[in-house]
Amino acid sequence: MTPAAKIVGLLCSNADQLVGLKADNICAYKIDNENVDDQDVILVVSEDSAGEQEYGNDDVISILRRITIQFYYPLNYKGDMALTEKAVKAFLLARNIRCYVDAGHIMSPDSQNIIQTLKFNYREREE
Repeated sequence: MTPAAKIVGLLCSNADQLVGLKADNICAYKIDNENVDDQDVILVVSEDSAGEQEYGNDDVISILRRITIQFYYPLNYKGDMALTEKAVKAFLLARNIRCYVDAGHIMSPDSQNIIQTLKFNYREREE
């Protein structure tokens, strides 16, 4: 399973526990315009390059995986953005997936969405 698929699966199957999120609004790689509710927050999960690998007997035993989650909030969003982001961070941290970059909120010049980018990493054991 790819890192993006793993995170999307985790978030979708637990969306009811995450403040402000709907499972249909959690996407891998790009926004699924046909199925998302663009009046609510949309998450897009993508992958960054893998980090260092640990070896044993010349075999890879684990890899540092990195993912990016972008939050797209509509301009008129009424929910608590910080609370939604904290819920995702805490949920993933409980699964040893740690946030290492919080880029802050910006406004997209083209779509007029408020965007927040968070980057996470976790160690994946090779089986």
